[in-house]
This record gives sequence, C-alpha cells and structure tokens, in this order.
Amino acid sequence: MQYKIAMERGFLRADLLERETAEETRRFLRAVVFESVRHGCSRILVRVRSSKTLFTVERSGVLETFKKLASDPEHRIALVGDTVELGMSHDYVALLARQQGITLRNFHNESQAIEWLSDRRRPEDRRHRLEQTTGTSLERRQNQRRKPPTGGSPDVTPA
Repeated sequence: MQYKIAMERGFLRADLLERETAEETRRFLRAVVFESVRHGCSRILVRVRSSKTLFTVERSGVLETFKKLASDPEHRIALVGDTVELGMSHDYVALLARQQGITLRNFHNESQAIEWLSDRRRPEDRRHRLEQTTGTSLERRQNQRRKPPTGGSPDVTPA
C-alpha cells in the first residue's frame, strides 16, 4: 500500500494506491484524520486506485473513522475509484455514511468531486434556493394554465 495526503485549493487530497487489507484501510484513514485536523480542513477528496474493494465497512472501522472527520458540521468527503468494482464499493460506503449523518458522496470522476467539495453553500442554502425556484415555477405554471377552447361547446352527453 502507498498513500499520499496533501492540501490543495481548499480541500485535502488523499490518494490511496494498491490497498489490499482492511488494516491498510484503517492505517490510511487514521492518517487522513490526522492531516485533516492538522490542516483544519474538513473537505476531503479520497482517490483510491489499483486497490481491492472493501465491502466489510462496519467490521473494518471505516465508518467510525469517517465519523471523526464528520465532527465538523461543514465536512464533506468525496470518494473516487478507478474501477467499476471500487465504484460499487464506494456507493455502499456512501449509503451507510448517509445513514450515520456523514456527508460523503461517491463520484465517477475527479472533476465532479472537486466541484462538489468546492461548493461552499450550506446544504440548507441549496435546499432553500431549490424551494424558491420550485415555488416560482409552480406559480408560473398555475398562471399559464390552458384556457378552455373557444367556439363550440363541449360534448357532455354520456356515452
């Protein structure tokens, strides 16, 4: 196993290469937590390459480690894997994390993950904006309802 953790434009980049075991995962994630605290950074991009999938998330302690990162309410963790199998594993981790209140998402490419990490709006701000947009669209649709056709009366005789 090899890993590299470095600060980048507003987020912590954590690259993991050739991970084989759950113990290696725990060692890597402990290092990520340490660097996150050291840099005061709660936005983390985890890129996993050439590694075995991990479906024993509960037993391996992955969620417990992510909970430490999630102690900051502004936290965001983005996962990116280099294979379909890793993507499936990361989807599972993301599902379990959401159930624990951890803001963690899996991405198919790094640019989308970085865009999500860089978005500084709070989740409730995005939701409020969506509600405003949805409300405006609903009002507009209600005001633009079709008018009954003119000329001629509708046929109301039973068939």
